[in-house]
Amino acid sequence: MIRLQTYAVFSLLATITSVYYAFSSREQFYPAMVYLSTSKICFVLLLNTGLVAMCVAWQLVKRVFLGTLREAEVERLNEQSWREVVEILFAVTIFRQDFSVSFLAMVAALLLVKALHWLAQKRVEYIETTPSVPMLSHIRIVSFMLFLLVVDCLFLANSLGSLIQKREASVAIFFSFEYMILATSTVSTFVKYVFYVSDMLAEGQWENKAVYTFYLELISDLVHLSLYMLFFIAIFLNYGVPLHLIRELYETFRNFRIRISDYIRYRKVTSNMNERFPDATPDELDASDVTCIICREEMTTAKKLLCGHLFHVHCLRSWLQRQHTCPTCRAPIIPPDNGRAASAQQHGAQPGVQPGAGTGTPSSGGAPTENVNMRQAKLEAAASAASLYGRSFAYPPVNTLNRCSF
Repeated sequence: MIRLQTYAVFSLLATITSVYYAFSSREQFYPAMVYLSTSKICFVLLLNTGLVAMCVAWQLVKRVFLGTLREAEVERLNEQSWREVVEILFAVTIFRQDFSVSFLAMVAALLLVKALHWLAQKRVEYIETTPSVPMLSHIRIVSFMLFLLVVDCLFLANSLGSLIQKREASVAIFFSFEYMILATSTVSTFVKYVFYVSDMLAEGQWENKAVYTFYLELISDLVHLSLYMLFFIAIFLNYGVPLHLIRELYETFRNFRIRISDYIRYRKVTSNMNERFPDATPDELDASDVTCIICREEMTTAKKLLCGHLFHVHCLRSWLQRQHTCPTCRAPIIPPDNGRAASAQQHGAQPGVQPGAGTGTPSSGGAPTENVNMRQAKLEAAASAASLYGRSFAYPPVNTLNRCSF
């Protein structure tokens, strides 16, 4: 921030000097303005001052709504910035016929607004994982998200107005699409924050929070995928293949496909949870740890998995949205189709190895005498086969062998 202040002071002094020279050397207003717009040095100084003013405004907004950034927020800001700069450069190559000073200003404003959205999402994630958050932090993050939504709507209205006024394909398509994405992301983040506040007011007893969050992310990915496809088609029909959108389109489609598959598996498992997972008996609750490993709270009623571990039914529902393995032992939660394989996994037997084979230990489904008789029968059959094999060859007497030897 100190470096930015120093650079801003020198930029302002250089701009003031150029403006003073223009008006002092040319006494009238119009000739002075023509000189400022035609002189390359004055033009670069004015453009630099405008960019510095935007950066200073960005720093002020960040300081007012977020305060000091955390290390994770700074790291994400650095990672996302380089990627967005590369994508913007690809976009500039597509809209090179619309290249102008206003286009550069809009691109710089878009990058700064995107950076604010990244910080807002990261700050909401931090608030959701922090046990106690001051009321001032809640007020600041709500005001910040409302401010971002207003900014997105203003820029979106400006881009759509320019597009409707010209009634032809222009760079306004790019900015309209970008601010649509940002607006929907802001709404999604705000709704997720509302879910968190509702769960906090309910003292963590809102069982359907994870379900609503899952549907919210699914709808958000669907909206983003639709917008990306529409924008891809619009750019392809008017300008050619938009290379900077291929990666974003692929990642959005992959995330949406993963959420769809997770949703199908989730509905398949939770549709008959009472049949798949029996209720734990009081003796099983007393024999095991009564603390649910997912929510770290005591269990009075619980569901029992195939592996034998116990969990709250609502905790198990929320866990199944992301994972399909036991939180404790990582065994598959969904029972296999083969009932024998499920029974073997439940009792800790290895597939392909018969329990109690070769020993006198009784198996779960047979008597000890059956295993012993089966083993004796195999040994007798092997002995008889060996004797038959030995009698099938005629060995000459030893004396005959001695006479035949030279």
